[in-house]
Amino acid sequence: MAENRVLKELEKRSAELHAEIPSAKQSEVFAAAVEAGYLTAIADGTLDDTERAALTRAIELLSRGAVIEWETEALLEECAARAKDKGAKARAEEVGKALKESGQAEAGLLVGAIVACATGGVDKTEADTLKQVAKAAGVASDKLRAIVKRAAGFAA
Repeated sequence: MAENRVLKELEKRSAELHAEIPSAKQSEVFAAAVEAGYLTAIADGTLDDTERAALTRAIELLSRGAVIEWETEALLEECAARAKDKGAKARAEEVGKALKESGQAEAGLLVGAIVACATGGVDKTEADTLKQVAKAAGVASDKLRAIVKRAAGFAA
């Protein structure tokens, strides 16, 4: 994957982002955040190589090495199976609800936004997916805009 400023910035700030999630909730928030990122990445109908690489690297950085490459592939395959089985829109709703229950919706949405920004910015389909997750998570649209702006700041 070519040099990517968003992922470079994520690498610098991963400890800060990781610290925002209480340790008791990290596993469940992480799983929902990964799926939010995956659903955002496939919003246009495909998961291209750049999106997959960005999502894989984001997972690696945010898990602080707890998830290794082969586990990342398994996580993404599980996300794909759930999206195929239930549909991406239904999964976005379920992921949003899971994030709401965890009390860490913003962290999950931030991962989705980071993946979108790492692959050329947030397009309409990605924005729609983030909005759907945010709505189910109880995150207001102005707060979602702030989260997307924060993710976009990684690209600055």
